Formats: sequence, structure tokens, C-alpha cells
Amino acid sequence: MIIGLAVELACEDITTQVREMAAQVLGGEPSAYSLGEEGVAGPQGVTSFRELLRLFQGIDSGEFLGVGRVTPNTKKGGFALAPLFWETAAGISEIEVDEDTGEIRLARVVSAADVGRVINRKAAEGQDEGATVQGMGHALSEEYVYEDGQLLNGSLFDYHVPTLDESPREVVTLLIESGDGPGPGGARGMGEGAILPVAPAIANALARGYGVRVRELPLTPERVWRALRDARAKGEPGSGP
Repeated sequence: MIIGLAVELACEDITTQVREMAAQVLGGEPSAYSLGEEGVAGPQGVTSFRELLRLFQGIDSGEFLGVGRVTPNTKKGGFALAPLFWETAAGISEIEVDEDTGEIRLARVVSAADVGRVINRKAAEGQDEGATVQGMGHALSEEYVYEDGQLLNGSLFDYHVPTLDESPREVVTLLIESGDGPGPGGARGMGEGAILPVAPAIANALARGYGVRVRELPLTPERVWRALRDARAKGEPGSGP
């Protein structure tokens, strides 16, 4: 979002330069000119960029250099008043639990995020879905294990991240376009924010559907199985799936 905003500001800088050039060689005020696919439109009609450069510097080629800087002072100091980059997300998880082993499987996940504006829909959806799977890893399996200060599971053989066959059977991604972000076209940050709702949604589904509240992550099969066993021992069986 920040780089996109810098590009947008650089384009505005180039637009200003071209309009000032047009006013200098064609007459009138810079505000009377606008850029289009064919060139610069003004009171005299459309002048191609090649012709504009020829009139300005005697040759029909050249380039413009635009600079876009994103600082707290950008847009009249507006970025100093609030965070420039922030993310919002909400999620719902539907789970299935093997009560004999404590294993949790995600049947369905719905993720929603207000991204301000979607510029590349496939990339945005992929970013959100990737974050959902990351959140699933945090929720169900990823955990460093230490003994006497030494890491015991420092490789992917022992530190388990979600695999393709463990991904939710159904993933629904909702991208809300409020248009009120500080980025290009009203865009705002997205991506890692979709990680955050996954673990609480899974834990709440476990509590609502199976009657056990596990307050330690990850929700490994052993922890879930022990919670189910303890609930039965207290005569508090869960309500089932």
C-alpha cells in the first residue's frame, strides 16, 4: 500500500510537470490541460507527447522523472495523525473433531477484511487465503519446544506447518471495499491481519460444539483430547459436532 501510494504521488508529480510544460509552449494555465492516452488535451485540442517534447526542447523524445515520498508530512500532515498502515479482519470457522484422538479438522473457513479498495483481486484473495492457512498453523500445530534451553523441533520434520491435505475443505474470502483507506484509490493494508481471527474462531467453535474451552495454543490433538477426557470425567460432556 505504501509503495503504491508513493507511485501514485510520483505520477502526480509527472502530471504537474507535463501540464506546466504544455502551458509554457502552448499558452494558458497549467490547470487548462489534462493528460490522456493520446497526449495532452487543452484549449487547442490534443497535442501528442512527442510533439509537446519537440516544441519544448527541439527533439521529439525525452523522459520525465517523478518523485513520490511518503512521510508523516504527506498529504498536508495527515499521515502524522493516524497509522498509515493498519489491517482489519474477521473470521468464522466450522470444525470437526475426532473425539478419540482430539484431532481438529477445518471443514469451512470464512474470512472477511475491509481492504479499502481491491486493485488486484486474485492477488488480494490469495493473500487473504494464505494468511488464513498461516493462522491455522498457529492455531493447531506450530509451537517451539525447548528442553534445557535447547530447541528440540528446529526443522520442518518436527515443527509442523499445515499441508495441502490439511487445508480447509471450503474457504470463502470476502473483501470489503469501503474506499476510505489512505492508499491508492482508498486502499488500506491487508494480508497478515487475516491470521488473527483464525485461532479464536477455532477455539470458540471447539467450545460451542464440544463443550471444552482450551486456553493454550496450539490446539494440538493431545490438548484437545485431554480437555475432552477431563470434561467427561467431570460429567460435562460436550454437545457433539
